[in-house]
Amino acid sequence: MATLESNRYGKFRVRVMKVIRHDETHHDVCELEADVLLQGDLAGSYLSEDNLSIVPTDTVKNTVHLLAHDHLETCRTSFAKVIGGHFLAKYPHLTGVEVELRERRWGRMEIAGESHPHAFVHAANGEFFSRGAFFRGQEPMLAAGIRGHLVMKTTGSGFEGYNVCELTTLPPANDRVFATKLTAEWQFGDHAADFGGADAAVLAVAHTVFARNYSPSVQRTLFEIGEQILAAVPAISRIELKMPNVHFLGLDLTKLGRPGQKAVLLPTDEPHGEIEAVITR
Repeated sequence: MATLESNRYGKFRVRVMKVIRHDETHHDVCELEADVLLQGDLAGSYLSEDNLSIVPTDTVKNTVHLLAHDHLETCRTSFAKVIGGHFLAKYPHLTGVEVELRERRWGRMEIAGESHPHAFVHAANGEFFSRGAFFRGQEPMLAAGIRGHLVMKTTGSGFEGYNVCELTTLPPANDRVFATKLTAEWQFGDHAADFGGADAAVLAVAHTVFARNYSPSVQRTLFEIGEQILAAVPAISRIELKMPNVHFLGLDLTKLGRPGQKAVLLPTDEPHGEIEAVITR
């Protein structure tokens, strides 16, 4: 006999952009893509022809658009709270709402050395996102992060003293290029925090540690970044970091009459090392 163990449904990739007009010419923009999943007393729609419990996914889309008009400013995480709170308040048979908001960032154009008040350029190094899980009678889980933030330094990194066996061919190095596509997701312990300020604070710490500290391994640099983020942003209780290798391999040009393997490199990220960790207080 088949049993319905769990279920959820919703609307994915709901896109919206809001122009925030401070005056006639000075504007901000916020562009988001939303995934919203609903949970609750929905079994009847799976086990019978009774659809009364289903809030149509088209309604979910329309709700995101309406709430964007009324409440969206420039902070994704605050807007995730608005979405989750709306569905739990409006539909008593729902017990949980999960929201992910992905942001396409726009930076101001620099014209003649000045930031333009309403012309923008796509700021494309990584995708910022926020996630929220809202369950009736429980504290919300609020998180934010960035995926695929590409950073590189051309020295100040090495890798030596690792485990060696008969299958090891990697030579040790004390001066190498270090590049990674950083993914970070941080969870807020303080639900009244300055969510918007965390984006800039996290990247500022990550860039400082990455650039200034000698890296004996990706693992060590990853932990130092997480440790310093927790010290700098008290509202963050937990951070998950992923730092895959983006390799730049030295090309041997001796057969072409050119010495050395440091000046001209081959970019490759397949296959790549994957280094991940979670750092908590």
